[in-house]
Amino acid sequence: MTFQIFMLCMKHDNRSERMASFSASLALLHHPSLTKSLKAFASLSQLKQTHAHLIVSAYHHLFTSTRLLACAALSPFHDIVYAISIFQNIHNPSLFMYNTMFRALCHHPNLYSFSIQYYKRLLVHGFIPDKFTFPFLVRACSMSEDLYLGKQFHDHVVKFGLNSDVFVINNVLTMYSGFGELGCARKVFEESFGFVDVVSWTSLITGCWNSGEVELASSYFHRMPCKNVVSWNAMINGYVRMGRVEEARKLFDEMPERDVASWSGMVSGYAQCGMCVEALVVFKDMFEVAMVVPNEPALVSAVSACAQLRALEEGVWLHNYIVENKFFIDVVLGTVLVDMYGKCGCIERAVQVFNSMIERNVLSWNSMIAGLAMNGCGRQGLSLFWKMQQVGAAPNELTFIALFSGCSHSGLVDEGLMLFDLMTQNYCIRPQVEHYGSIVDLLGRAGLIKEALKFVESMPIEPHPELWGALVNACSIHGDVELGKKLGKRLLELDPQHSGRYALLSNILAAAQRWDDVETVRNLLKDRKVSKLPGNSFVE
Repeated sequence: MTFQIFMLCMKHDNRSERMASFSASLALLHHPSLTKSLKAFASLSQLKQTHAHLIVSAYHHLFTSTRLLACAALSPFHDIVYAISIFQNIHNPSLFMYNTMFRALCHHPNLYSFSIQYYKRLLVHGFIPDKFTFPFLVRACSMSEDLYLGKQFHDHVVKFGLNSDVFVINNVLTMYSGFGELGCARKVFEESFGFVDVVSWTSLITGCWNSGEVELASSYFHRMPCKNVVSWNAMINGYVRMGRVEEARKLFDEMPERDVASWSGMVSGYAQCGMCVEALVVFKDMFEVAMVVPNEPALVSAVSACAQLRALEEGVWLHNYIVENKFFIDVVLGTVLVDMYGKCGCIERAVQVFNSMIERNVLSWNSMIAGLAMNGCGRQGLSLFWKMQQVGAAPNELTFIALFSGCSHSGLVDEGLMLFDLMTQNYCIRPQVEHYGSIVDLLGRAGLIKEALKFVESMPIEPHPELWGALVNACSIHGDVELGKKLGKRLLELDPQHSGRYALLSNILAAAQRWDDVETVRNLLKDRKVSKLPGNSFVE
């Protein structure tokens, strides 16, 4: 590393230029404001050149080293590995330097072992941790999901007398709440009750929600002496996560002020609960009445609502708004747009969005394959799957369900069976009921009913009634009345309280004009007092 830095320094081969550059950089490091120092360097390369000058000039000054480390660790172009290198070459780092490293490392859970190492070193060298030490160590434990170590740091908070500092305690509370350790969080809160603030209350409320304690969360919220928009949002998001969207809406309407997270939470809540019309109404109010610029979560939820409603016109408007206002279409937003266009039957636009995505994950590939499947483009879906394999993206259970659907709707029987073998043998994905059902549907649509029956009877798990229902439906489509009647009776034995099963068998018999048998099925439905499933319709 030292040699590389030396070579950077030598790029300034003119001595006077080197000295001028060094003086200017040194002035930046010595600026009275750390914030301005962090913003002053234009790039990591410039910082490394300054570091090179310091080494070549044998310039050693604790203040300068402190600023250099802070810039490497915390500036907008920070490089944590470079910061570690600088820190490990400082012989007697100050407590501020240790805290700088803890602050930087808490954002890198894969490197949190360095935090432990440096903390031990700090104690060995006789430093006493202060109120800026533990918050970042505790956050590192949260990021690394290490509750045991977090509890040890909490013990040290008490040992060093920092359990009366609200900033420290709030971070400990947040850690316990994030882990769902409500008992520990409540104990910390109650022991610190004399100096807790709104952040403390909100952290505890979040812990209640993470532990599923709805009534306790509500109790703490109503006991809060002073609420802010963040605490209101914590309650709204909690109700949304529990599917209690009406209670979330009640709180939303009571809020004295709302921010973008408040609106976004309600849009997301309605969309997640399938109340898509309500989701779009709230989004419209957010946009037109409250004049709040939507954030990405709100846009994602609104587009998702359009997808569920098959509301193409609204979906296109949202897409245009995203583009015109220069929102970055990341993997989440891109995926939901692909899904929306696929479900709305606009497969060309779905392909355009998918191809323009800089980054894709398995959900992106699944959405595109599913969109092709539901629009009768099974072969294109297969081609996309092969491309997915070529780029090293690993498929999951949902990938194959989408592929089977595409094969089924496009009559690609051999390809579908080949994919089933590929799924189980190459990817070691254990088939679920949905996978078996897809293969039954694939064979049934192709009229291969006996093959479908053989497939069901050879399954290693007990066939679900839905599979028998798919077989009976295939018999109905292809006019195999006798087999349909036989399988239909078996289905009624397995699922005697589902009125749809009776209707399916009755329809097969009626199509063959077997009226006596139809009457028998209807009487059986009455005798068993089976409730008919209500029909549903939606007009946009």
